[in-house]
Amino acid sequence: MSWPEDATLRRPVSAAPAKAPSAALGYLLNILLPGAGFTLINRWGWHLGWFGIQVGLYVVASILSGVTGTPLPLVLPFIGFVAMLVHFGRVYAEQADRDFQPPLELAVKLVLILGHFFIGFVLVGILAAVLIPNLLSARNRANQTGEMAIARAVQVQAVVAQVDGTLQDGPCPLNGLPETYREQIASCTVTDSSGTEPAVSVTFDSGRTITLP
Repeated sequence: MSWPEDATLRRPVSAAPAKAPSAALGYLLNILLPGAGFTLINRWGWHLGWFGIQVGLYVVASILSGVTGTPLPLVLPFIGFVAMLVHFGRVYAEQADRDFQPPLELAVKLVLILGHFFIGFVLVGILAAVLIPNLLSARNRANQTGEMAIARAVQVQAVVAQVDGTLQDGPCPLNGLPETYREQIASCTVTDSSGTEPAVSVTFDSGRTITLP
């Protein structure tokens, strides 16, 4: 892939070597404003490119997180961030071999970096407004799915106890459940133990109560 400044990357023989920008400052800019470090070393095309890539990854992660109900897709922006830093190191070495030519005016660098800051500030607010509710919704759905599975396991234990003739109205028989299940249950009550299908009411530490059937 090439960028607009690539056509003039080779410095004329008569041009004076440019002062090397700080690599540490470049990495810091990339951490604070993904892609901004490339403008520091006169590669503004990659600045815009990585900014767009990171925004795209955050949008995709937000959508996938909402669809799948898990925060796992949020690893995508992190992978992109690491790839950007690795790429910056390689481009910095290439620019050093070219004496960081062609030069980019300081005013242009400031405009690009400050513009990135203001645009990024707005986009972060928008992404946060979309991403945070999706994460909370995904977490709630995951918790509810887990609690429903526990409630069904409790119901199975009640049915087994009814078949054995040991089920009574009152506390649920939880001895057959895994310890991780029992730790999440605040209280559990069996009713209609002599009926066709006993009813269980499970209250979890989260405050949610599930009644089956």
